[in-house]
Amino acid sequence: MSNKAQSVQIRLVQLGCLLVMLFPALPVIPRAAAQRNGAGALPIGDCFGSAFWDQYDNPATEPPVGIGSQQFEPAMGAFDNQAADDFVIGDGWGAPYITGVGVMGEYSAGGGPASSFNICFYQNGAGNLPGTLIAAFMNLPYVETPPDFLICLPYPFFVSPGTYWVSVQARQDSNPNGEWFWHNRTVQSNAGAAWQNPGDGYGTGCITWNGKSACMADQVWPDQVFQILGFREGPLPTPRPFPAARPRPTPAPRPSP
Repeated sequence: MSNKAQSVQIRLVQLGCLLVMLFPALPVIPRAAAQRNGAGALPIGDCFGSAFWDQYDNPATEPPVGIGSQQFEPAMGAFDNQAADDFVIGDGWGAPYITGVGVMGEYSAGGGPASSFNICFYQNGAGNLPGTLIAAFMNLPYVETPPDFLICLPYPFFVSPGTYWVSVQARQDSNPNGEWFWHNRTVQSNAGAAWQNPGDGYGTGCITWNGKSACMADQVWPDQVFQILGFREGPLPTPRPFPAARPRPTPAPRPSP
């Protein structure tokens, strides 16, 4: 084999080794069979992070299995309603950022799909109800794997440790797409879920936030099924300095014999 051929062979081997080293470092985006809805819908892997708060358990199996939380078309604006539930961001290393919300929900018979979702975050207010609005993300695309809906925020949202409320509201015209309901949870964590219908189209009198069971007596299940996704980011731990070396005493000279 000539020197030139040997040189080409060595370079090919080096290139192959480099590719082998690089491929494991490529990010892997999980794939799932899902219906992507909304303009520019995001793949499921874009809500990166883990669960800050997890109420994705104990779903109601007996009526009422859900509660309405929907922004209708303008002609039905009096019926616009919101459900909300509280969650806690605990202390820990690094600054907490929320990246998305996962919820369980259902459409009315023959209904759907939602065109998008509105996600609103509130401080915990008086009476353990949603207080000051601190962030609103409107008309967000989503990934739907019935009965689960994943809504990613357009950017990570910073929150300090504490108690907050999240409202997940479908943007969906009743004509022709019916209604959307946020699935109820039979176990209560912290305060029970809240609900409001500012236009009072349902005649409950709950034009501001109130406990959902106080608005509708048949809403016997206390919470909603949802998950808050996010991550923590912060400075690296400060390395500990090595202890300073102790000077050794100089031995005294020995007297000559």
